[in-house]
Amino acid sequence: MMIDQDQHYYTQGYDASVDPYVMDNGVLINLLGLSDTQSLNEIEADLSQLQIQQILLAPPPSMFDAAYLCELHRYIFSLIYPWAGEFRHVGIGKGDTIFLAPDDIPLALDQLFADLSINQSSLQNDSVRFSDYVGHLLVQLNYIHPFREGNGRTQRLFVSKLAQFAQLDLGWQAVSNDAMRRACIEGIEGNPRAMTRLLLLNIKV
Repeated sequence: MMIDQDQHYYTQGYDASVDPYVMDNGVLINLLGLSDTQSLNEIEADLSQLQIQQILLAPPPSMFDAAYLCELHRYIFSLIYPWAGEFRHVGIGKGDTIFLAPDDIPLALDQLFADLSINQSSLQNDSVRFSDYVGHLLVQLNYIHPFREGNGRTQRLFVSKLAQFAQLDLGWQAVSNDAMRRACIEGIEGNPRAMTRLLLLNIKV
């Protein structure tokens, strides 16, 4: 079976026949009745961007945890995917990176966000501290990759809301997909400095 290889599909060790999130042709199961990836990508991009803009206008929460991460994913993608807001139950990878095993996701997120709750107040009005801490957090969150699709957009929105809480003006407009991809890869390989610098350069002072 030919799988339409794009950002939705994970080529290393991936088998669509055991992936509960895709149709027989490899296209992600969706609420829009779409059976080709190009159409799904286009409509998904438009709908998710509208949802993201709405969330950015709302006040930030006081608690940033796994429940809030799932809430963001659900809000962004609830018009598109029936599994929006739910942790994935299939192993996935991208290129040479194999993301965290599904059974390990809840505990890894709880540990990550427990540490965040301890350090959250120290991020206020400090772009250097924020960039350093959140750069490491974002690398770890990307490795956990809790959702079947839409992790990047959900992670960036989570960090944007955290920046709002910290009273910092963070923008992603100048960050290319390639720059984010390289920063994530370097971070997983043990060097989070690229992610830290990417955040610092895009906080307006």
